Amino acid sequence: MRMEDTEFDTAWIGDTLGDWRDRAAPLLDPWVTLGALASETEDLELGMLVTNLAWRDPVHIARFAMSVDQLSRGRFVLGLGCGQVDDQLMAGRPTFDMPNKERVDRLEEGTRVIDQLLRGDLSDFNGQFTQYENAAMAPGCVQSPRLPIALAGNGPRITKMAARMADTWNAWIDITDVDEFHRRITERCAMLDDYLAEIGRDPATLTRSLLALDEAFDAWSDPGAVPELVERFAPLGFTEFIFFPPEPRDWRKFLKVGVDVLGSLRS
Repeated sequence: MRMEDTEFDTAWIGDTLGDWRDRAAPLLDPWVTLGALASETEDLELGMLVTNLAWRDPVHIARFAMSVDQLSRGRFVLGLGCGQVDDQLMAGRPTFDMPNKERVDRLEEGTRVIDQLLRGDLSDFNGQFTQYENAAMAPGCVQSPRLPIALAGNGPRITKMAARMADTWNAWIDITDVDEFHRRITERCAMLDDYLAEIGRDPATLTRSLLALDEAFDAWSDPGAVPELVERFAPLGFTEFIFFPPEPRDWRKFLKVGVDVLGSLRS
């Protein structure tokens, strides 16, 4: 059975230079893999969650994203973030030693660069971290006015950035105590609501997305886990839920969730 035969809507891929949990594990380049997925799927939305602008060049990312949007015929979502230190194999000392403020500064400026280029704004850019002239983005995005951008982060600054600049705000369950995470993310959602009202943006235009890290949440051993999570966080406005893939031995459970459990949630 293919993933497109289930009730899953989107397949996401992470952007790292290797598997930080097992450096000997095989892992193909994510941007090349997205090109292959685009050609092997028909309806499934494809997403990058996330590409790390602390060390990725935003001009290159804009070109990569536009290319995947073309190859998938308009089925691509670009997730942007500033990443974790421990998952950036081979990224080098400047990335490992980078202060958190600079990471977020690079994310903010890089998102501006990517947004402009994907919208077809080819004017010269002279920022703190990125400078370019004579930009080229043909043929441009399939989606209009550009492909969707998701900004990922649990902190207040990135949450506000998402309200201003993104189509989706992605938060992630980063602790095993889901009750404590729910308390914290409830406060963050209230802050997001206040900021959206302050800038006059309709909350319905910003998708809220929740990633359940596999260290914090097991979606596959208990068939009731996913519906319980959705029921818990949907009242906060979350409409998109993302889970790490199971181990190969749990593939049947993955398919059961994808067919039976998600099907019941839609009914």
